[in-house]
Amino acid sequence: MLAKLKAATFEVLETMFYLFPESLEEGEILRSRGPFLRSSVTIAGPQAISISVQVPQSLARKMAANFLGTDEEEISQPEMEDILKETANMLAGSFLSKLEASAAFKLLTPTVQMLAAPEKNKKDPDKRLRFEVEEEVMELFVEKR
Repeated sequence: MLAKLKAATFEVLETMFYLFPESLEEGEILRSRGPFLRSSVTIAGPQAISISVQVPQSLARKMAANFLGTDEEEISQPEMEDILKETANMLAGSFLSKLEASAAFKLLTPTVQMLAAPEKNKKDPDKRLRFEVEEEVMELFVEKR
């Protein structure tokens, strides 16, 4: 399952944001400065799960600028939040496509929240992916609902 989410992440970041992630192994340390944004989307269906993407605000700003084709200085907080919600939505959609999931699965409306410090997933590392993107850390979490 995480392999398909990883493939979806590479595809979405490269094609929609012109960003090229590199996988980080569990022990690798790379610290990002906050604040952080975390967007989550629930996939409802026979087995409901939630996919969350967490990035430092500086990376969210770069993602929004690349997606909208504008300068980073012109990006507002609401635009960063909207783009991160859209990112979670695109990741979940691409993930479902790679799983060849049935129409019984539906994406719910994504949410976003600002975090002062990175939120740690209390689940084991088997439910988390970490990437280096533009010298920042992007984390994805998968949780059963």
